[in-house]
Amino acid sequence: MRLSLKAKLTALITALVLLVVVVTSTVYISNLTRQALLDVQSKGEYVAYEVSHQAAAALAGSRMPEGENPQDLQALRNVVQRQLNSDPGLNSLMESAVGYLPVVDYVAITDTNLDVLAHSDSEEVGHQLIPGWPFSYVVKAGIVRQLRNVFGRPRIYEVTLPLAIGPKPLGDVRVGVSTVLLRGEIWPNLRAALLLSLTAIIIATLSAALVSYRVLRPLENIAQSVDLLARGEFSGPVALKRSDEWGIISSKLHLLGEQMRGEKAAFVSLQENLGQIFSNLSDGLLLFDKHDRLVLATPAAQRFLGAAVNIPSHRAALDVFSQDTPLHQLLLEAFQTRQSLLWQTLELPGDPPTRLAVNAQFVGTGAERMGCLITLRDMGSRAEIRDQIDSTTKLAAIGRLMSGVAHEVKNPLNAMVLQLEVLKARLGEDGGRVHPQMEVLAEEMRRLDRVVKTFLDFTRPVEIHPVMVEVEPLVRRVFALAEPQAKGNNIKLTLAGNGPVPPLLLDRDLMKQALLNLVLNGCQAMPKGGELTVTTRAIPNALVLEIADTGVGIPADDQQKIFSLFYSTKPGGTGVGLAVVFRVVQLHNGTIEFTSELNHGTTFRITLPTGTQQDSKQA
Repeated sequence: MRLSLKAKLTALITALVLLVVVVTSTVYISNLTRQALLDVQSKGEYVAYEVSHQAAAALAGSRMPEGENPQDLQALRNVVQRQLNSDPGLNSLMESAVGYLPVVDYVAITDTNLDVLAHSDSEEVGHQLIPGWPFSYVVKAGIVRQLRNVFGRPRIYEVTLPLAIGPKPLGDVRVGVSTVLLRGEIWPNLRAALLLSLTAIIIATLSAALVSYRVLRPLENIAQSVDLLARGEFSGPVALKRSDEWGIISSKLHLLGEQMRGEKAAFVSLQENLGQIFSNLSDGLLLFDKHDRLVLATPAAQRFLGAAVNIPSHRAALDVFSQDTPLHQLLLEAFQTRQSLLWQTLELPGDPPTRLAVNAQFVGTGAERMGCLITLRDMGSRAEIRDQIDSTTKLAAIGRLMSGVAHEVKNPLNAMVLQLEVLKARLGEDGGRVHPQMEVLAEEMRRLDRVVKTFLDFTRPVEIHPVMVEVEPLVRRVFALAEPQAKGNNIKLTLAGNGPVPPLLLDRDLMKQALLNLVLNGCQAMPKGGELTVTTRAIPNALVLEIADTGVGIPADDQQKIFSLFYSTKPGGTGVGLAVVFRVVQLHNGTIEFTSELNHGTTFRITLPTGTQQDSKQA
């Protein structure tokens, strides 16, 4: 759904206000959380300092027992441990710290090996302490990581203070801070901050949306009027009675719309009339102004001149006629000499060539030239229409002839089929040795009946019956049918597979008939012997069949006509075979092309689609 300009501006202003409030709330919550963590760190450091001071006082008057070596670290450790645990002030301080500070989980004094010398829980004395992460990591982290650490899975973080006896380090004072206890400490303040931020976000967003909507409300009427103006549907003044900038804009839009409406009505009327005239013109027209700039070009002119005029108007004639063709050079010379052309005939290169009549008239009053009108007329159009009429007449005659031929041929075929069935019934089991030959006769009779129907299909629609067919067995079947003629002409038939090929959705009989026509034509093109090769090759989404012979080839003059019905270069040929092949390939949504060289052979290339099921196609 397309949003209006007012809606877009309202959404933009609201989004900006929302962004500012969200950023401000995030900074506020981040500072609040960081301050709470700093307070916890400060309390932990205070406890660690007091415990360290009390431990130093407890150890100040202690001495090694007589007989103990002062250099024995284990003995020194035992003395320190007994002294610390026997000091009531130290034990009371550690227990009170855990009791009165909700976030403190334990207070411990460890040696350099993390063995517990004193602990708020007396049962932990003598065990090795598993250290927690430094609490400073939480304090220095970002807001997201801070919240994840506090409200994530439970952990113990430590505030640590070194403890030494004189110059020698004794260990550390460790104050353990539990995230579970810390969560309960900071959550009330944090929840209040979150509620306050959410309330501020909602109020600020709604206020921004409401204010921007009220301020930009006149823009909706103006935007609608601009849309109508752009579509040429502006029909009245903007309904906006104001004396500020909005009112001035609305009055100017109304005036502009009235002017454009009148201009557009005249332009549309002229354009429709010209479009109807030009669309029905078979001649190409080019109109240039007095500065030799193109102002009009009909579709037929674009077809004759190519992409040169398929551009916006007002191009110079030197740019329009810039290609190296006889037509472009002739018209360019006319503009350079300013001489009119009176229906000169040219032959444009192409396949087939096009005979074109050219007329260029420079229009003017006296010596002043007003412009130039160029007319391009296809002289082959009349000949083409005459050929189409001849072809239509010929096809009508063929239809009447084929109806009679079908009637005369079909009755003998039916009789032959019946007699063949009678013969098979009389032979019974004794005819096992000739049964394959009889099946071949029956199949060829059915194919001959299909051929007669195919002749009629040139004048009425044909429906194919596709099934999944393996191509290589189909080609071998065609070779079996063509083998007698191939042996008679001393021709070698070869199937060259080029990798695996997928099965195709084909009408088996029609495709076999098309391939057989191509193979037999190749055999007839090699009266002195040779080799005919059928190559199968799979390409993306298609299968290519190449039928190549080493025969006499096709003359260049005949190559454009070989697929025409009843056109043949062989004595006694009917000119139907290749026309049937062309039609069968078209019915299967394929293409056929060929290359030929005299005395070196001809290669037909059939491309048939694969991968998707073809729909039945009617010609």
